[in-house]
Amino acid sequence: MMLTAAIVTAAVLGVAKVVRDWLILRQVRAAMDAGTPEDRVRIGMRLAEALGGGQSGPAPEPPAGEAVTPPR
Repeated sequence: MMLTAAIVTAAVLGVAKVVRDWLILRQVRAAMDAGTPEDRVRIGMRLAEALGGGQSGPAPEPPAGEAVTPPR
C-alpha cells in the first residue's frame, strides 16, 4: 500500500512539473513573439541563466565579513 502511494505521488508530481514547464515555455514563446529584438535577447539571456547556461550581470559579492584579496 505504501509503495503504491509513493508511486502515485511521484507520478502526480512529475505530471505537475511537466504542466508547469509547458505553461512557462508557452509564456516565454508569447513574449518572444511579441517583443522587440532587444527584448528577445534579454529574455533569452534570462532563460539561459535560469536553466544554468551561464551567469549574466555582475559577479556576486562575497558574503559579508569575508575579505577578498587579489592574488599576488
